[in-house]
Amino acid sequence: MSEIGTILSSALLMLIMIDPSDKILLVTFLREDFHIEDIKNLIIRANLIGFFLLASFAVAGQIILQDIFHIDINALRVAGGFVLFKIGFDALESGGMFTLKREKDILALAAVPVAMPLIAGPAAITAVITMTAEYGYFVSLTATAVAIIVVALSMFVALYMMNSVNKSALSITIRIIGLFIMAIGAQMMVEGVIGIYLLTTGA
Repeated sequence: MSEIGTILSSALLMLIMIDPSDKILLVTFLREDFHIEDIKNLIIRANLIGFFLLASFAVAGQIILQDIFHIDINALRVAGGFVLFKIGFDALESGGMFTLKREKDILALAAVPVAMPLIAGPAAITAVITMTAEYGYFVSLTATAVAIIVVALSMFVALYMMNSVNKSALSITIRIIGLFIMAIGAQMMVEGVIGIYLLTTGA
């Protein structure tokens, strides 16, 4: 696969991990209580913070794991795969991935919970660290940037088209994405177990 193909496939994976449909649903809820300009500022701030967090894990995640905690990347795949499977199961069961507390100041929501964990959540963090280990910094950071841009644009589109956003359809979409996340989590766990087996046996 060419580098462009790798970036695109990695960006698609990050997009699934972040899940724009969940953020679209969030925007439709916020639009009922807050001014449109405040929500626009929230979208920009939250996605910038989310990208900074994911980029930090892309650059330093493997160093922290291997040099400080001495955790093998295959162990991360197993643990991260389990987390992804749980997140996907919750989304499949409930049709949503977040709970929102009402705040008087909308920008107080930008860092928590929107940037983290809704954008830079366990699924996205696990994916970006694994991606860096497999493809390097350039692919990982570029794919993350592309995914974040798509998420931000989808939130802006939802902001101006909220009357046509069908919350029931979004809930179904979230459940479908949850199924994909479960499958990705299961695959990561299998790959991690195989990697640990090969490492310990020297096969």
